[in-house]
Amino acid sequence: MRSISLLYTTARPQVISKVIERWFAEDPQEIDMIVVTDDPFHGDVAHPSVRFVVNSGRRDAVTGWNLAAQLSAGDILIQVSDDLFPPLKWAETIRSMIDQLVEIRSDVVLNLLDERRDQRAVFHPILTRAAFDKLSYLYPPDFESMFSDNWFCAYHKKYSCYACSNEIFWHHRHRTTHEVEIDDVMLAHESPERFEKGKETFKKYIREHDL
Repeated sequence: MRSISLLYTTARPQVISKVIERWFAEDPQEIDMIVVTDDPFHGDVAHPSVRFVVNSGRRDAVTGWNLAAQLSAGDILIQVSDDLFPPLKWAETIRSMIDQLVEIRSDVVLNLLDERRDQRAVFHPILTRAAFDKLSYLYPPDFESMFSDNWFCAYHKKYSCYACSNEIFWHHRHRTTHEVEIDDVMLAHESPERFEKGKETFKKYIREHDL
């Protein structure tokens, strides 16, 4: 059975326990989670396979997810966020999809869709260790948030064994499809400054990788 590492970074300590509970609700086997936070977390967590790490670098989503990925050991890496909800038997389904694709190539990347049904970006990356090891990061560290998922999609479509679903897999309470609270974390994540920087960074890496 392929092991899974869940990569979770958050600036909302009040939701951490609930997020962990939702991913371990079925008590899946061979699953661990790396949680990257800006400050030490002092809440109660009942799962011994959850590891907490304080982000000592730049405090943004890309830095946090990259750190979680670099500290992971699973055969399959899955990016987790505060507002992402997995379906029943999510681990079994993902392992089955990976098992079929690794017969073709080991560097597998899955793009499983949420309610947005957008195939132009990989909003919730799932990738094998072989795909991650090509670059040793999820996203180029020049990104802070915006456009990093577009780059991920463009890069792995060209350089990995890439597969995109046609059906909704994730339930994602995103502001474009649901009514959600616009808090300071979201405002920072989607700020005009990060949007412009992300757009220019995306163009730069598209040129560098001939995408």
